Amino acid sequence: MRSSGAKFGHRSCSRIEVGLSPKIIGYSGIRFAALRCIGVIALAGIMLAGNVFTAHAESAETGSVASYAPGANWGGIAGTATIRYVTESPTGATTIATGIIAVPDGPAPRQGWPVVAWDHGTRGLGPACGLTARPGFDAELLRRLVDLGYAVVAPDYVGLGPGAETAHPYLQSRTEATATIDLVRAARHADPRLSNTWAVAGLSQGGHAALNSGYLAGGYAPELDFRGIVALAPASNVENVLPMFGPQAPALPVLTPVVGLVAAVFDGMRVGAPDFDLGPYLTTDGAELLDRMAFSCGPEWAQRVGTETLGSVLAQPLSAGPLRDRLRRYASVPTAGYSRPILIAHGMADITVPIAASMALTDQLRANGVDFTFRTYPAADHDGVVDAAWPDVVDFLGRVLPRPT
Repeated sequence: MRSSGAKFGHRSCSRIEVGLSPKIIGYSGIRFAALRCIGVIALAGIMLAGNVFTAHAESAETGSVASYAPGANWGGIAGTATIRYVTESPTGATTIATGIIAVPDGPAPRQGWPVVAWDHGTRGLGPACGLTARPGFDAELLRRLVDLGYAVVAPDYVGLGPGAETAHPYLQSRTEATATIDLVRAARHADPRLSNTWAVAGLSQGGHAALNSGYLAGGYAPELDFRGIVALAPASNVENVLPMFGPQAPALPVLTPVVGLVAAVFDGMRVGAPDFDLGPYLTTDGAELLDRMAFSCGPEWAQRVGTETLGSVLAQPLSAGPLRDRLRRYASVPTAGYSRPILIAHGMADITVPIAASMALTDQLRANGVDFTFRTYPAADHDGVVDAAWPDVVDFLGRVLPRPT
């Protein structure tokens, strides 16, 4: 297991989402029970210069600025800045997180630039894996949003940025949300040109983060004017899919990515749920795999997993004991209690996070009377949903978060 004194390694990182190639599941008639049929592939997809920092996270308020460095030219986008700010730690204390701020050219409108928070997809488990270090896929999307007239803030999430004080609690709902909301707060403190009106958008793990951020926004930061959620191919129902696996699973190549995802979620729980004993669920090989996965970035996961199988790393079914309930508290997407509109967009050719996951989620939302719009795109795969859904995203944001004229 990771010791409390473990040091962060220096690792190269680029964005990755692991995908499999089963038959595409048809839209009609699929309901929540279909998750049992697609659990394998659903899980496979969930897969700075600045001012001197003198404040201490434990004595500072969440959303306050630790350091701010304008002129970063992050991702080739003029007018960007990097920021370090205070947010919640995985165990409910405070810690320092990092993020990006991008602002349109020219003078700000009288009310300030409306803000879109962008939550990125799976990148890994350590401080070399976040957006600040590697712009990658997300830079073009931030550029598009800035060109529309939005200020954009993008968190690394806790544990994924330079100088992180903790490891990343992968798929922990609470810290994804608080890191996002506190970045909006901190960005407004650092740059008064940003308005207090904002919306959140994200892809994959970022869709999971966006939904949790939108759910928490009104109660956590009532001083902000939150307007809506865009969730592109969001990871969901992890707490229902993960317990389908156990040591009895066959040693098939199609399940190898699931081994890495189980290890990543467990590694996150070691940080975000340290009081929960994962030991009874892991063999000796499983515990050693978690240590190999620690602080790694997504492209390294296949090499870290190697030839391990679910049978070699799991000591008992994940449906046994209290794990399902703890997963629900750790990683679930709320299915009721939203106060603002939601757009969920998913490609029907997505074999990373299959559309059946979002169909199950939208059934749950519908049953609870949640206000949402669900859009599907027949030819779009996981990353392709960004382009396919873009006109719908622009239209949705234009309605809930009008751009300056």
